[in-house]
Amino acid sequence: MAAFESFRQLVDTLGARGEIASVERAVDPRHELTAVMRHMQKGPNRPLLFSSVKGTDLPVITNVFGFRRTVAESLGLPEGELLRTMVSLEARGLPVDRVETAPVQEIVKAGDDVDVARDLPQIVYSEHDGGAYITAGVLIAPHPVTGAYNASWNRCQLAGGDKLRVRMMPPQHLGRYHAEAEEMGRNLPCAIVIGAPPGLMFSAASKVPYEADELEVAGAWQGKPLRVVRCKTIPVDVPADAEIVIEGEVIAGVREDEGPFGEFTDGYVPVMKNHVFRVKAITRRRDAIYHAILAGGTEDLNLVGVPIQSEIYKKVSNFVPKIRDIATPGYVFGCVISIDKQNEDQARNAMLAALGGYSWTKVVVVVDKDVDPFNAADVLWAIQTRCTPETGVYVVPRIPSYTREDVREVHRGKVGIDATAPLSMKQLFERRRFPGEDEIRLEDYISADRSN
Repeated sequence: MAAFESFRQLVDTLGARGEIASVERAVDPRHELTAVMRHMQKGPNRPLLFSSVKGTDLPVITNVFGFRRTVAESLGLPEGELLRTMVSLEARGLPVDRVETAPVQEIVKAGDDVDVARDLPQIVYSEHDGGAYITAGVLIAPHPVTGAYNASWNRCQLAGGDKLRVRMMPPQHLGRYHAEAEEMGRNLPCAIVIGAPPGLMFSAASKVPYEADELEVAGAWQGKPLRVVRCKTIPVDVPADAEIVIEGEVIAGVREDEGPFGEFTDGYVPVMKNHVFRVKAITRRRDAIYHAILAGGTEDLNLVGVPIQSEIYKKVSNFVPKIRDIATPGYVFGCVISIDKQNEDQARNAMLAALGGYSWTKVVVVVDKDVDPFNAADVLWAIQTRCTPETGVYVVPRIPSYTREDVREVHRGKVGIDATAPLSMKQLFERRRFPGEDEIRLEDYISADRSN
């Protein structure tokens, strides 16, 4: 199974299999588009392509990574091997393949020809959002001294003309890049990539070392060097096969009001002083597709959650050898770890490793291998039937998790729940099985409606 080397390749494959739902009627990018996205994610949860969005000639696609199996397929991996393989490849890196011409530069608008309010879809997602936002932009910048590339996910508010407002603060690596450039009195050259190759999308969400080059990490994950081309107006390499690239620089010493924005926690980030991105050019494919992500939706939580699961896997596997899988259900402040328990200490070790291994982790549940960590009902069943509250619930007080300044005090303290069955009572906790259940086809047993 080969990884997809471009976002377009993945979209074309999903389309050929009939997995993409198409919206032909014209939709308003202010709220209506989001309302349709929400209904799709609550129901059949398929990728959704809007061919006619008011105010733009670009089609908009969303929910491409709505299923974890799509994440695995995009990286050329079996779903069951996703985490351990990502961990094994992460540190290797592959040097990029530099090319002179690229699909992403088939159309170029630069200088005074650029207007982000005209050239990009003006999607306003939530009721109280402070304006239109780019939500699927991977920001790429070279370190101001070493030149190693960082890639990260950052929301970008479209301010009109040649200006965006961007949230990028230390300890995020891109925020540290800008802080170092700012100390030197320099702007940070930066590109925003929309419709990036899957390997780069996951590299951008990963927790690789600060010194690592994330373009090379992306190549390792896709099993082939990432094809890159130099930007037209800034000294930055970008994926040659991306859909759209916004070239520019993050201005030193300038902050402006940005927000509010309905973020992944299903609440709002208030107005904050954030960075200003000055656009120098927009390049794109001739037939570019604009990728939009609903914050906190299934696609968002997969793109962010899988690298977090991988990071937790790294920590827990040092103490527990037989990890079945790790899920980050609902939101990424918690995780469920499924293990093949060999001794009674392993559940507690897994909890402590996970709670300390990733700063945002606030709640950890450990379950046996017969419990599906991705099924909330199954996990709740395990907690109710296998957890002994007196000895199986561990509270770590005052340790911070989510570090957003205005809600930091709410996110203090962590909890671990051992929802595994005692090994000495294994037979008493054997789950029921129903022979033949998987082979049954109800249509073979239930008569069709013959009413007149």
